[in-house]
Amino acid sequence: MAAKYDFFLTPQTKENQQKVRYHARIVVDRTLTNKDIASEISKRCTINKAEAMAVMDEMAEIFLQKLSEGHAIKLKGIGTFHISAKSPSVRSKKEVRAESIQCGGVVYRAERKLLRHLGTTKFQRVAYSKTSSEISEIELDGILTEYFRDHDYITTKELQLLSGLSNHTALRRLKQRVKEGRMTHPGHRFSAFYFPVPGNFGISTDRGTASAR
Repeated sequence: MAAKYDFFLTPQTKENQQKVRYHARIVVDRTLTNKDIASEISKRCTINKAEAMAVMDEMAEIFLQKLSEGHAIKLKGIGTFHISAKSPSVRSKKEVRAESIQCGGVVYRAERKLLRHLGTTKFQRVAYSKTSSEISEIELDGILTEYFRDHDYITTKELQLLSGLSNHTALRRLKQRVKEGRMTHPGHRFSAFYFPVPGNFGISTDRGTASAR
């Protein structure tokens, strides 16, 4: 089975706004849950679905405990996981205490074997254009992460062009991320600019928010 992709407008700098460029991006078909994975496992070995679910539940607990203790976890055939730390930017090391340091996220490094296998992935373009409601939250976060690599902020109009969302839906989903604390919307309520909060969408915690610049 091939992975689905579609073409999206490539964000341009102010100097190149007249140049139209497109790039391919994976279209997420659906997100598999623990139940889906457990069902697949039960088809491939002697344990049943309930047993597989129990193992994954325990693995999640072990992941949480060991990562929070500062350990790295390496899963054969998958890769290595560890947490990152974030703290306020200060002039002196003495200004930072342990209480002010927080988890900045989970870092994942794929195994070479996995990357080599994924290198043989077959792709097939989707036969239809996705509607606003069909773009998952994970896919939209991916679009924003890619965009914020080269841009400090995004507008509703720009998100429309990148994702194919309607104006109403693009605005609603930007506001949703503001409510979640992952984006900011400084200025008056009719401001067109939305900024990523450091620690989200691939933005380093060392990068200040636009409202602070």
